[in-house]
Amino acid sequence: RGAAPSGKGWWYPPTVLMAHGTGDRAWREEIFGPVVSVMPFDDEADAIAKANDTAYGLSGSIWTRDVGRAIRVSRAVEAGNLSVNSHSSVRYSTPFGGFKASGIGRELGPDALDAFTETKNVFFDTQA
Repeated sequence: RGAAPSGKGWWYPPTVLMAHGTGDRAWREEIFGPVVSVMPFDDEADAIAKANDTAYGLSGSIWTRDVGRAIRVSRAVEAGNLSVNSHSSVRYSTPFGGFKASGIGRELGPDALDAFTETKNVFFDTQA
């Protein structure tokens, strides 16, 4: 059994939650840590289907010794930030942002400037 910190809000200390299916709120909703929801899967296709069965797609981790599998799964999982054999996918020099309902645009890296830029084309007729 775990414990909840005192004070207002719905807070967990660092916690691993065992989801009982893809309908579980802890699995479907975007929970900000230190919390992780886990669920068993039958094979690679089942793992990908379960990972993508949510309206969100901010980040995730893929844990495997098989580099080919890591590449296949990272291409198939609908998340803006993935790390392989790590839980940290944020680097200041790379874009950060989610897929689906996890936001639009990117922060950090060179792509971040696009969110603050309005490109304009001005044509001058020098023959007039």
